[in-house]
Amino acid sequence: MKVAVFGASGFVGRNLLDELAGTEHEVIACDVESFEPEPENARFEKVDITNDDRVNEVIKGIDVIAHLAAHPLPASTENPNLNAEINIIGSLNILDAAREHDVEKVFFSSASSLVGEVEEVPVPEDHPAAPQSPYGVAKHSIEEYLEVYNELYDLDYLVFRFFNVYGPYQHPESGALVPVVLSRLAQDKGVFVTGDGQQTRDFVYVRDITSYIVEGLEGDVKNEIINMGRGKETAILDAIHEMADVVDVEPDIDRKPQRPDEIDDFYADMSKFEGLFGDKPDTSFREGLQQTYEWMEEDLDI
Repeated sequence: MKVAVFGASGFVGRNLLDELAGTEHEVIACDVESFEPEPENARFEKVDITNDDRVNEVIKGIDVIAHLAAHPLPASTENPNLNAEINIIGSLNILDAAREHDVEKVFFSSASSLVGEVEEVPVPEDHPAAPQSPYGVAKHSIEEYLEVYNELYDLDYLVFRFFNVYGPYQHPESGALVPVVLSRLAQDKGVFVTGDGQQTRDFVYVRDITSYIVEGLEGDVKNEIINMGRGKETAILDAIHEMADVVDVEPDIDRKPQRPDEIDDFYADMSKFEGLFGDKPDTSFREGLQQTYEWMEEDLDI
């Protein structure tokens, strides 16, 4: 099978390439940023997804697509036009090329942030969507475009809504909680929590996700939008203490007022996922943190 991975140099993309390295698939690693893929079965193609001609050229002859490319959430509030150009127009370029070249299935990485204000926990897939960022609006729109493209053009798709993903290749510069806290703890710097730190999140290890992406690309599950978490809640304060144990330090924790718009509890209802795949991500938070910290020590030299 010939697989095109868009956003291949990113956090999830690098892990997906590692996952695909253990298969017989031919992998085309596509990104606007040049890099050298490590797996022998992968080759790099420089692609800006806003360039429809280039996207069309690369997708010709592809069997399945993993679409991970995205303009990030924090930057979306600063430049919503650019976010729409990349996350909406760029995605539509991929979908149009996919239908033109009879691609069998498109995997799309969506985000739990499209939910917005939480009315029900655990959060089911049919929870009302009220995105509070341009990034969330774009993710939600592509979910709907995929449904329309399936109805109009018979293009099959699979969507995972990522919850709090962490793991190797996620850098502290991303602003994500796990790499930021691990990095600061390793450098004997303080960290902070807002409010009482009892707000809960659903932390899911990235290599669990990539294994299911490959299973989804290879298997029969299609035309579904599915939560991708562990279905387990972890308090932010407990997460910090768990990370401190992994680094083997005593954390210096500063307390700050809780943000008025901060969500208290947020974790995935994974019953639909279990029904479709027969199980769900099972790497414990401690095990995932240990593997993440080992990568940070080796690759980031923290």
